[in-house]
Amino acid sequence: MLPALYIFGFTPDLTRFYNPAYLFNILFLGLGASAMCFVTWNYAVKVLGAVKTSAYIYAVPVLTVASAVIVLNEPVTVKMLAGGVLIILGLLLSQKA
Repeated sequence: MLPALYIFGFTPDLTRFYNPAYLFNILFLGLGASAMCFVTWNYAVKVLGAVKTSAYIYAVPVLTVASAVIVLNEPVTVKMLAGGVLIILGLLLSQKA
């Protein structure tokens, strides 16, 4: 991807990292979001197995909405609730023996 960026005239501006907010955001995305998600996903596969764990990937939108409501004070809409209910019902149906 990097060669393609240079073809289109991308030039990195590393002076942005002098601002601690940018630096900590990059560190959070790299260590927190990416690395921790990878580790927890692999642990879940080890404990639950690949089939059960892969079914729970569909819970990500529900968790994202819940996090947005709690952290960002996002308003809850009817579409969000309907989607969440459908996702949870689908998960329950898929995990039923």
